[in-house]
Amino acid sequence: MAAEDIPNEVDKLLDNLDLKLLRDKQVRYISIGEKRKVSVAIAYVGDSKILFLDEPSSGFDSVSRRDLWDMLKNYKTGKIIILSTHYMDEADFLGDRIAIMSEGKI
Repeated sequence: MAAEDIPNEVDKLLDNLDLKLLRDKQVRYISIGEKRKVSVAIAYVGDSKILFLDEPSSGFDSVSRRDLWDMLKNYKTGKIIILSTHYMDEADFLGDRIAIMSEGKI
């Protein structure tokens, strides 16, 4: 991603995650749920081809969880996303391939 494209990409991510009003706040002053959203947005900046997301929607309310799911679904083209979750509906909605781990075995 070209350096000049980053501000537009950041604006788009903040908008998708409903964080635009927090743009100028320091992370230490926002809620835990908002911090988790910022973490997901940071994973996308730089146009990485492989993303590892560990329970990205954990602790979200249902509206925020659905917003995150929609954003992940829209942004997954051309990327490999490895996601861990305890929510089977999340795995079903987001996953192209799903592995279930039980007692340390897939």
